[in-house]
Formats: sequence, C-alpha cells, structure tokens
Amino acid sequence: MTEIAVRIAVGVITRRRPEGLRRLLESFAQMDRPAGADIQFVICENDSEARAGGVVEAFRAKIGLPVHLLLETRKGIPFARSCVLAEALEKSFDFLTFIDDDEVVERDWLVRMMEAVETRGLDLAAGPVRFIAPDEPLTEVNRAILQQLQARFSKDERAQAAKVAAGDDGDTEAYTGNWCLRLDTARRLGVTKFDEWTAESGGEDSAFCAAMQAGGARIGWVPDAIAHEIQPVRRLTLSYVYRRNRDQERTKVRLRPRSLRNRASYVAKRSAELVLIGIAAPVLLVLRPKDRGELLFKVARKAGKTAGMFGSMFGMKSRHYASSQDLLHIERGA
Repeated sequence: MTEIAVRIAVGVITRRRPEGLRRLLESFAQMDRPAGADIQFVICENDSEARAGGVVEAFRAKIGLPVHLLLETRKGIPFARSCVLAEALEKSFDFLTFIDDDEVVERDWLVRMMEAVETRGLDLAAGPVRFIAPDEPLTEVNRAILQQLQARFSKDERAQAAKVAAGDDGDTEAYTGNWCLRLDTARRLGVTKFDEWTAESGGEDSAFCAAMQAGGARIGWVPDAIAHEIQPVRRLTLSYVYRRNRDQERTKVRLRPRSLRNRASYVAKRSAELVLIGIAAPVLLVLRPKDRGELLFKVARKAGKTAGMFGSMFGMKSRHYASSQDLLHIERGA
C-alpha cells in the first residue's frame, strides 16, 4: 500500500524587500526537506503591482519544486496572510508554515518543525526567531539595543524550552515569524482568515492564535526549529524601540481588554518608575558608563509601554503598519 505524502505549503508574504526575500529563498533552497513530503512554496506579494517576480523566478529555477506567486493589492499583513491561507486550503495542503521576508531559516528548520508537530499532534506551533546584526555599520547605541533585544529573546526562548520539557507549553503565543498550522484543524474550527482590523496595528497572529486556542486547538513551541531575523539599523534606534513598544501595548489592550482602573494603575506605576530612573540616571551613568546603552534601551522601552497604555485609555490605536510608516518596513530604494 502506497503511503500518502504529507503536503506542506511553505508560506511567505512580502512587500518591497527584494534583498530580504532573496536571502530567505536562498535559505529555503539550502534547507533539508522532510522525507517523502510534498513541499510547495506559496509567496504572496502585498503591493499595488507585482515587483518580486524576478527574485521568485530565480528561486523557482533553482529549487525544482512548485512555487506559487500571488498578488494581494489590499495593503495590510492580514490580507496577505489570508491570501496564502486561502490558497493552501483550496489546494488541500496538510500544513502551512509562515516565515517573514526579513528572516532566514536554519538548514534543519522545516524537518524539526514537522517532526515536533506530527510527533506531538500540534495544531499550531511556533519556534524561535533570533535577532542578528545587519551588514551595516552600527553605533554604540545600535549595538546596545541589539544586545538587549537578543538577551530578552534568549531569556524568553529558554523559558519556552523549559515549558516544553515540562509539557506545559500549551499557552504558547504563536507568532507568524516562525509558524506552522495544521490546516484540517483550522478548517474544522472555522479559523480560516486573519482579522482585518489588524491591518494597521499588527497583532493578526495573536488574534489567530487566540481563536485557535478558544476552539480547543493544541498549541506548542518547537525550540529547535530556528529562524534568524536581520535587524536593520533603522529599527535599532531608541525612537523605534519607543514606538514599537507603544504600539504593541495599544494592540495588546485591544486583544485582551483591561479595565480603565487597571490601565490607570499600570500608567501610574510605570510613570513613577520612569521618574525614579530619571533621578538615578546621572549617578548610574557616572558609575557605570559602559551600561549607558542598556539604560537608554530600558527607558525607551518602559516609556513606550507607558505611553501605549495611557493612549489606550483614550481610545488611541496602533498605526504601526500604516502607509505613513512604510519607510520603517520596506528596504531603502525599494
């Protein structure tokens, strides 16, 4: 009796990041493939017109596997992700993965992801995304911010791995930067698109994960299915740290509503902490000048979170992916 091959759609959405997309596809070309699997690539360009054809055609010629290139003209991450998801459902794939177009995957990424998903019977899974430096000169502050981001995510990664070892990772929040979905479960639960209200704010993956969790899906973390994200210099600035944390906090409140009293208490507490840091900062900078970057990062992060929570009290929403913010998210000259 012939065994039916597992069908995997490797999904990517992209918008004006030709070099990032090229690097990602090159890592796909070099990666190991699960034995006997039917692997196809589904790439959706989110733009008013097709621009990525040359990069994708070069990959198609090299990979020797089916590559589907789609165009979603409605601007916004959830529209592009839903486009890929609809294609995977229509073509009856068993699994859909997502990796972002500013990342690369380790050689065994897909093998490790599929081993864990199938062995553990996971319906939705996520893996680590590790930040790496760009091929650009970095200032002292740029380097400090990158080191702080790496340290924070490394700590989170270790905590998640410990939960896996204890069999307690069912509360994993599956982000689409490194993600795998069992399509039969999504179809059965009716979770077949990403929420469109997140087009400007972000958070479409958190909302999708919450919907899967509410339906009883089994969610987990795959610690050895690893991707790496290249951080451009423009994201390694104090202003970006502030804005990113401010916008994330506003979106979190929309996803998980908190009472006005609870938010006011949070703002008061964090504001007091910022005042104390401001008072202590001159002394700390004299005693520990090497920690200047770390201190500035923590102030920017805490200030962003406080501002985000404060703004949410007055109905302010994240516009992190609005058209006015495009230069933060596309490659220079693209």
